[in-house]
Amino acid sequence: MLSYLAAALPPDVSAEGRLLALQCALRSNTSGRVHLPAGLLRGMRLARALAPWDELEDARWLHRLPHPTDPMEQRTAAAQLLDSTVLTQEPARRDRHRAAGWALRVVSRPRLRALPAADRLTALVLAAHHSPGAGRTSMEADHLTRTCGLDRSLLTATLDRLVSVNAVGAWTFEPVTEDVSWDPPRK
Repeated sequence: MLSYLAAALPPDVSAEGRLLALQCALRSNTSGRVHLPAGLLRGMRLARALAPWDELEDARWLHRLPHPTDPMEQRTAAAQLLDSTVLTQEPARRDRHRAAGWALRVVSRPRLRALPAADRLTALVLAAHHSPGAGRTSMEADHLTRTCGLDRSLLTATLDRLVSVNAVGAWTFEPVTEDVSWDPPRK
């Protein structure tokens, strides 16, 4: 889903917008409608942020639905996804919900909470591309920056911050292949 969003969203969509789009895509129903509870948005540190919603609407990726009048539903944000390819993405809906929970847990880890959204999204992308039990993992730098919505000039500082909070053990850049390699966090 992260690769799909890297292709579907314009490069200027912020990390907050990409984190929101990921949760919307993974939690949407079969007709593309999504309801995100306020607690989930608070956990993502997006409860009061309207800019990510505006970015996704400007990109014509979703349309916010009117605020519900039912007091029980007022604690949710609702949207209709406009890109029908979201619904055809693998995995199946139940597995997407499980992935949404996993992604939320990754970006909500105590060591990541205080970091900017771009750092949290980068940590999520690195975790999603790392195989359990594997040591060092590599990814093309351009693909990593596109998936994270990062400017290439910010990649070094972002990865260094992830090392400083032990979200990543260490990282290197291979200039010949232009790959970024990283180690899992130290135990």
